[in-house]
Amino acid sequence: MRIGKKPSRSRFWPKAGQRGKPKHISPEVVIGQLTPDLVSTIYGPKFKDLANTVLEQYADEILIYEEEVRELQKQASPSSEDDELDEAEVGADGSIEINNNSPGVDDLPPPPDAPFFHSQYIIDEMGEMMDETSKFFFSKEGAWKAQVNANKFERLMDEKYGIFRPFLKEHPQVEEVIRSLQRKYATGYFSPFRQTAAPIPKSTAVVILFMMQRGKMRWEIVVLSGVFLLIGLQPWALVLIIATVQALLGVRKNQAVGKMKKTIPAVESYYEDCNSKEEKFQKLQQPVGTPGDRVLPELIKGDVDSSTFDTIVLGSGPSALYTGALLSRAGRKVLLLCPHEDASGCMTLDPSKSKVGSKYKNIPFDVQSSNISKLSQQIKFLAPALSTQTDLQGGVRFAQVGTDADGHAFEIIEIPGMGHGGSSYMTCLSAGNTKAQLMEEAASFLGDGWPNADGTVGNSAVGAYLSACEQINATSNLFYASKIIPDTVNNARSQSSYGECATRYAAGLLNQSFPLNAHARSFIAAIGMRQENIRPNNTCLAAHVTHLTAAISGEGMYYPVGGPRALCHALANIIERNGGRVVTKAPVRELIFDKDSVPPPPPPSVTNDATTSTGKEDDAPCPRCVGVQLHDGRSIKFAKTDAGADDKNAPAVISTTGLVDTFIRMLPDDIRTQYKVPRGLPALSESRPLVKALFLLEGSATDLNLGGADYYRLPNAAKAIDEINQQTGEVKLGEIGWSNETTEAGESSSEENKEDNLVDSINKEEGAATESDVDKKRRRTRNVKFESGSSWVHIAFPSVKDPSFEEQHGNVSTCVVTFEADDDFVQCFESKPKLYVVKQSITDKSFTDRVLQRVKRDLFDLYPQLEDKVLHAEISPIICRSLMHNPE
Repeated sequence: MRIGKKPSRSRFWPKAGQRGKPKHISPEVVIGQLTPDLVSTIYGPKFKDLANTVLEQYADEILIYEEEVRELQKQASPSSEDDELDEAEVGADGSIEINNNSPGVDDLPPPPDAPFFHSQYIIDEMGEMMDETSKFFFSKEGAWKAQVNANKFERLMDEKYGIFRPFLKEHPQVEEVIRSLQRKYATGYFSPFRQTAAPIPKSTAVVILFMMQRGKMRWEIVVLSGVFLLIGLQPWALVLIIATVQALLGVRKNQAVGKMKKTIPAVESYYEDCNSKEEKFQKLQQPVGTPGDRVLPELIKGDVDSSTFDTIVLGSGPSALYTGALLSRAGRKVLLLCPHEDASGCMTLDPSKSKVGSKYKNIPFDVQSSNISKLSQQIKFLAPALSTQTDLQGGVRFAQVGTDADGHAFEIIEIPGMGHGGSSYMTCLSAGNTKAQLMEEAASFLGDGWPNADGTVGNSAVGAYLSACEQINATSNLFYASKIIPDTVNNARSQSSYGECATRYAAGLLNQSFPLNAHARSFIAAIGMRQENIRPNNTCLAAHVTHLTAAISGEGMYYPVGGPRALCHALANIIERNGGRVVTKAPVRELIFDKDSVPPPPPPSVTNDATTSTGKEDDAPCPRCVGVQLHDGRSIKFAKTDAGADDKNAPAVISTTGLVDTFIRMLPDDIRTQYKVPRGLPALSESRPLVKALFLLEGSATDLNLGGADYYRLPNAAKAIDEINQQTGEVKLGEIGWSNETTEAGESSSEENKEDNLVDSINKEEGAATESDVDKKRRRTRNVKFESGSSWVHIAFPSVKDPSFEEQHGNVSTCVVTFEADDDFVQCFESKPKLYVVKQSITDKSFTDRVLQRVKRDLFDLYPQLEDKVLHAEISPIICRSLMHNPE
C-alpha cells in the first residue's frame, strides 16, 4: 500500500465487521451460510457483466460507423451540406441498415458484425433464464427433484409391471395397494420370522414346552408351539405351514395304492335286475355267495393266475365282505372263501329237524346281532364300499331299533344283586339324551349325586365318568391309525389316552371313580361290557370305553332294512362286478407258504446245554402266504410271480376269521415255531365259544307284543360286596361280578373262612344274604352249566328290527338266544394261548334237548306270551369267537 493512496475496495467478501455485500451474490443468499447455487452467485453475474461489456463495445462501433458514413456522404454531395444525412439503423437481428438517399455514394464500408448480446432485450432474457435455472435447481420451490423422482418412478413402473402398466394407470387404487404392500415388504412385514422381541423369554418357553410334553398333548401342537416360541415364526407362517402339510397329506391320501385306479368305475346295485319288489324279496331270501362245488373245480385245476384272482379273503359276514369290497374298489380281484352256506353269517333252519317242513327253510336268523351304533359315522366308512351309480349307500337303508312309543329302546340289561334283598335290577337304554337319562336314573335309584337342572354333570359321579370316557374315546382314531404307521413315527408321537387304556383293566377306573357306591360301579360296568361274559377285573378298559360311549351316543341302534343279507348282498355285488367271486362251503384247513422265497431262519444258539434265543431269528424275513388248503385236501394257490416281499401288487391272502383261527388253527406249526409268528401269542386267551338257540315264532311282532330291544343278563356285572375290617377300619372293595374261582365243594378256601369273622359288609341290602351264601353261590355257578335265571344270556328278535321282514316272510317272527358254551359243550385247555375245544357230546340229541329246555324256561320267564307260539326250536353249531377282551 502506498502512502497517501486510499485502499481499493475488495471485489470479494468484506472483512469481518465491515458493511457491504460481495459484488456477485444472489438475493436469496444468507451471509455466513454455504450455498450450492453457482448459477446465481457466480455464473449469472459474470455472464451479465460480459454481455454488458460486449453491448457497450458494439454500441461504440455503431457510432463510429455512423460518423464514417456521414463523412462519405458529405464528400460525395458537397452541395447538400444543409440537407439531412442518413442514419444507420440496427435491426432486430443486429444488422445495420442505412437509408441511402444521397445519389452516387455506393462504396460504403461494411457495418460491424453484430455480437450475440447486441441488445438490452437479449441481456434481460438471459437474466430471466439464469434466474429460472437457479430457482429450478437450487431453490426450495425447485421442481427438478420431483420431476426426477417422477421420471424414476415411471421407469421403475415400466420395469416392474410392463404390460400391466396401462391397467394400473386406469386403476390407481390398485397401484396404491401395490405400493402399500411394497412398503410393508421393505419394512419386513412379510418376513416369516418375528421382527419384534419375543413375547416371553426362551427359558420360560422351554418350561412351557416341557409341561406340554409331560401333559401328553399332541406332538403336532408341541412342535408348532416350539417353532413359535423358540424360532420366532409369525402366526401367519404357522398357518401356512399347517395348510401346506394338510395339502400334502390330502395329496397323499388321493394317491392310488397298488392297482387302484384314479377313477373308480361305478357299478350297478345288487337289485338292478329285479323288476318288482317281489323279485327283490326273492333275491334277499337267497344265501349270499355261490356254493363251492360250482366254482372250486375250475380253480383247483392249476395255480391261480394273478389276472384271474390276486387276493384271497377268508371269513364270512359283513366284515369279510366289506374288506373284499374295498379291495375290489382298489383294483384287486378278490376271491372270498366262506366256510358256511351263507356268506352273510345268517343261519337257517335245518329242514330235517324242523317240524314245519321246508316252508320256512329260507328264513334267515341273524346270529351275529347286526346292530349298528353311531350310524352317522359308520355311513362314512360304508359309502366307499357300497356306492353305486345311483346311490352312495348301494341301495342299503337302515332303520332305527325300537319305536316312538318305547323311545327307540335298543337294550334291556338285567344286573344281578343290585335290587332289593339281592334281587336283580333292570335298566333300559334308549335313543335320545342317554347320558342325561343314566345320570337321572343313577341319582334316583342308585344313590348317586344329582346332575344340574340344565343336564350338565353337577354332582353326578356317573356323569363325570361318562364324560371322561367320551374324552378318552375321542382319541381312538389315533390309536388305530398307529397300527399301520411305522414304529419310527409312532415313537415320535405321544401315546393317546385310548392307547393307554388298552393296557389297563376296567376295574381300576371303576373302583377309583365309585369308591363308596357299589351300585353305580356295577351299573356302569354292565353298560360297558355286555357283549361278553367277562368281569371288569379282566376287561380291557379300552373295550369298556368303546361299548360305553356307543351306548350313550344318543343315536341309538340301527338295523339294516332287509337284514344283514341285504347289506352283504350289496357288498358281494361290488366284489363280483369288479371281477371277483364269493364262494361258500369252502372251509380252509391250512395256509400255504412259499418257503423258497426267503432263507431259513438262523438256528438258536446253544449255551450250557440249554437253548437260548439270540434275537437274530426275530429279524429273519417271513415267507409269503401264497394259497390255502381246503378241508377236503384240495388247494388254491397263486402262480409264482417276480413280486418282492414289499410289492403292493403282489398276490395276498387276508384272513378275517380272527387271530386264534388264523395263527393257531390255520397257520402251519413249522411256520409258527420257526418264525415266531405272531409275537406275544402265548400271552393271549381265547374267548369262550357261544351257542345259539334258534326259535321260529308264530305271529308278527305286533301279535306277540315284542319290541326290538335286546335283552342281556349280566352276572359278570353283579353288584360287588364291599367289606370293612373291624380292627383296622380299612374298606376292602369287593369284586364286581361272579367269581371264577371255585373249589370242588363249591366253598371258599379256608383262608377266606378265617376272615369271615373279621369283616362286615358295608353295603348289604336289608334282608339280603351274606357274602358266604350269595357270593359263594356265584362261585359255584360260574363255570359249571348254563342255568336258567343266573347264567349270562342274550335274547334278540331280529325280525322285529327289520321293517320289511313281515312283508318278505309272512306272519312269523324269529328269536335268537345266545349263551356261553359251558363245560358240557367245550373243554378248556390251559395252554399258551388258552384254547377251547368242542366236545363230541354236542351231537347227542338228548343232551341238546335238555339244554334247549333250560333255554326255553329262561325265554318264557322273560316273555311269557311266547310259550305257545314256538313253531320250531333248535340248537345251532357252536360258534368259536376270537380273543377275550382283556389287556393282554
